[in-house]
Amino acid sequence: MEKEVYLSESSSKKLANASIGLYFVVNIVYIIIYKIFNDVDLALYFKPLIVPSIAFAHFFLTKKKNYLFNMLLYLVIYFADNLILLEDRSLYVFSTYLYFIAISILFYYVVSDSRLFKRVPIIERNYPYFLLVISSSVVVYKIVNFIYDIPFKETVVVLLYVVMFLTVLIVSIYNAIKAKSKASRFLLFMLLCLFLSDTFEVLNNYYLHNNTLIFLSCLVDVPIYYFLLRYLLHREQSITL
Repeated sequence: MEKEVYLSESSSKKLANASIGLYFVVNIVYIIIYKIFNDVDLALYFKPLIVPSIAFAHFFLTKKKNYLFNMLLYLVIYFADNLILLEDRSLYVFSTYLYFIAISILFYYVVSDSRLFKRVPIIERNYPYFLLVISSSVVVYKIVNFIYDIPFKETVVVLLYVVMFLTVLIVSIYNAIKAKSKASRFLLFMLLCLFLSDTFEVLNNYYLHNNTLIFLSCLVDVPIYYFLLRYLLHREQSITL
């Protein structure tokens, strides 16, 4: 898929800024409705607008002609985010699997960009195949469990996600320290916000039950996808330079 130039640069920036503004407004409203007032039905009207607004901003700001892989990342995150709101346990497991795919794509990015893995080219070359094998294995495992009516071990997917997330976080910290690029810093900001948001939610739901934790979770939730947008854009710029 290629982006053709129909708009001037100034018009593209205006549309991108409008999309980013929409992202923050919709995201804040959604967080208030869902996390503070626990109104799932009303949240369903706002949640589907969050990721598309960031994806549109990316479309208007990118100078890279072929951006299909990034759009795939947004698409996976979109479905993962919205399936959670349906409150169906099987869909929740599938959503976790989609998040695993999303974090795996980011892992491929950080591996490709890291100076650490430049010393071990076999990892960079073979990682797409590794990701394909892992993804296919989970799909096959899910199908087999469905055919033979065996409960799907969701802990497998959760464990894969946690391991992959921590690996991406560690490599991102290394990249931010060594490369000192804007892209690596924005990715690290996103991952830290995501980690803190999940940590605050777990602490509130299972241990402390404190409204301050809900507020902190909401606060770090807001810029997550904005940081993702900035990471992808700066990464594209560094590749094309």
